[in-house]
Amino acid sequence: MAAMNNPPRLIDVAGITVELRRGGSGTPLLVIHGELGMPGWLFSRGAWQFIVADTPEQVSQNAPGAAGDHDAEGGVPVGYAFAQITRDAGMDPNVTISHEVLEMIGDSLIDQCNQWSDIPNPLFLAQELCDPVEDDSLAYSKNGVMVSDFVTPMYFVPGSAGPWDFRNELSAPNTLATGGYQLAWDPTNGWQQQLPGEHATGRAALATRYSRRIRRMTKAQMRSVMALHARAFDLKRSHSRR
Repeated sequence: MAAMNNPPRLIDVAGITVELRRGGSGTPLLVIHGELGMPGWLFSRGAWQFIVADTPEQVSQNAPGAAGDHDAEGGVPVGYAFAQITRDAGMDPNVTISHEVLEMIGDSLIDQCNQWSDIPNPLFLAQELCDPVEDDSLAYSKNGVMVSDFVTPMYFVPGSAGPWDFRNELSAPNTLATGGYQLAWDPTNGWQQQLPGEHATGRAALATRYSRRIRRMTKAQMRSVMALHARAFDLKRSHSRR
């Protein structure tokens, strides 16, 4: 990406102030637009998209009560942040935006995970960078804007020395701060949500369009079917060459 050639400017998006920077070359990494949603907005093919609105209904998303999430629609990463819902829950929309942007960068297609242990007790952790430390009480100020804490690569390494998150809130790898959660996979239970207590609190208690657990399961099933088709095609091609 070339150096930025235009000065940053502040714009109002869904009632919150966003610093807009333009410049560089090639396909945009991220596109942010406001509460009018998708209609009337043109994106480069394959460009990542980030949509900031007051409510999911403004961008035709069936997600009542969601503060934000990210997905890969048609193989293109897209993130959502809903300012009014976040405010109504007593939380900062800027933390929602930074949370989802960081997780889009860390796992753009929602298919990355890290092996924590091997047999006889295999365990994999989803590569969600903000969920374990997502509570607003752990956010920090960046250029006067509150942004989300996030875990480091050491978070996913058993016995590592840390730091395990940017703000040094966690005491060990694969642990959770109050208000956080983590998705873990094992062969008996599949993807399951891990919580620091009996019930979800803070952001973890807010709805999303559909759970990351279901999304990961769906993607895994699709990949399994595609792999079987690819294997059958390879076998057929191999036989045809004999």
